[in-house]
Amino acid sequence: MPKFSQIIKVKSPPEKTWAIVGDLAGVNRWIPRITGVKIEGNKKRTCTFADGHIQHEEIIEYSSEKRSYSYTIERLQRIKNNRGTFAVKQYGDGSVIMWESEFDIINSALEAEMTQMWKGATAQIAESLRRLVEGK
Repeated sequence: MPKFSQIIKVKSPPEKTWAIVGDLAGVNRWIPRITGVKIEGNKKRTCTFADGHIQHEEIIEYSSEKRSYSYTIERLQRIKNNRGTFAVKQYGDGSVIMWESEFDIINSALEAEMTQMWKGATAQIAESLRRLVEGK
């Protein structure tokens, strides 16, 4: 089971950072290739990607007080049990965004390839989020 962790230090107060990270309908602003987001109630998120595929997610825990949320993503073509957590904490005069994610690979022969691909994707998403939060 590959596990990933991104620690993103930003020059932004936690409240401002959380306003972006905690906006469940706003992930298209910082996750590349998402072209649409639909929220159903406060537990379901559907993301549409530029290539037309749709990703269904469940928000399993959300806390504005703790500035964190956890999610699961329904089974995709090559992975299952995809889950993660975002959290925002005070860090000096700015804040830090912590993103942890993990999943199971359906075909173990693809583990190295999928791990490398997701490692690159998480780094790209983290940088996009940092730029948005810092207004760059």
